[in-house]
Amino acid sequence: MAPKGRNKSRTAKNALGAAAVGTVAAGAGLAAYEADEHNRVKRRSQKKREQSRQEKRTKVLARTNATKTATAKMELDRLTKINPSHLSTRDRKVRQELIKRQRDIMKGAKPQTLAKAAAKLGLRSIPGVGAFLTAVSSTPAGQGSARFGPGSKKNK
Repeated sequence: MAPKGRNKSRTAKNALGAAAVGTVAAGAGLAAYEADEHNRVKRRSQKKREQSRQEKRTKVLARTNATKTATAKMELDRLTKINPSHLSTRDRKVRQELIKRQRDIMKGAKPQTLAKAAAKLGLRSIPGVGAFLTAVSSTPAGQGSARFGPGSKKNK
């Protein structure tokens, strides 16, 4: 009589079960590999895109910083050429603050906002560099400003 129940030999049963599990695992592994292949290609392309974006961002940032520095240097030169003895006390403070601001820009530091700088000086507002230079710097006489001669208003 053949053994029954718990006395039955399990080697054949175990061998069949192991083969079935191995086949299922291999199929699942292959499916996972194929799905992962798609993900790998996708990740690789995303990585390349991100890398090219980063390179462009770096180039643009370098160009922007160089432009800001050059502009700040030009404005600093214009501000330092203004004689402080020709300015009112308020304008002297504004000039000094704007000079400090341009130096910060040239160093690469982020300058204070104009509102904060004005509050520090006890003023309500500070004009921008362009507005200050326009208001303070001298301008050549234009057409119609002469009292006599070819540009005078009387001759018209």
